[in-house]
Amino acid sequence: MSATTRFIEEMGLIAQERGESRISGRLIGLMVVEGQELNLVQISEKLAISRASASTNARDLARKGVLKLRTHAGDRQDYYQLVSLSEIDVVGNIAAQFERQAQTIKNCVEDMQAEDSEAARRAAVVQSFLAQSAEILTHWVTTLRAADEHKKDEK
Repeated sequence: MSATTRFIEEMGLIAQERGESRISGRLIGLMVVEGQELNLVQISEKLAISRASASTNARDLARKGVLKLRTHAGDRQDYYQLVSLSEIDVVGNIAAQFERQAQTIKNCVEDMQAEDSEAARRAAVVQSFLAQSAEILTHWVTTLRAADEHKKDEK
């Protein structure tokens, strides 16, 4: 197996480990390796998957903001292009998710106080973990954005 093929396969396993489809991970890996837009026929041939599977996974990744759907005048094919990593706010999305979850649990803890203060205390530990995680990730996002702006200023 070539190093490139191994990379694509490892991306599939990483996606599967996160609870996503292995094909979607392989598709991202392929797009990284190719470095250009590909149509569904090209994707299905290069990954040795059905065109329907290529279409389903590409559309899902486009909906998630990882791929962009592209079209060409006079060509009925759908093309997909990997969104640049700086455009994907993965860490920001996770931070926002943790913040929402922390707020939800905080509301539960407040309601639990009158019923069972000991259970509320234990639930507050979960809320604190989520809130601290959101804070750390938000700080990381700020650092990443500042570094990205610095790179742009240097160009």
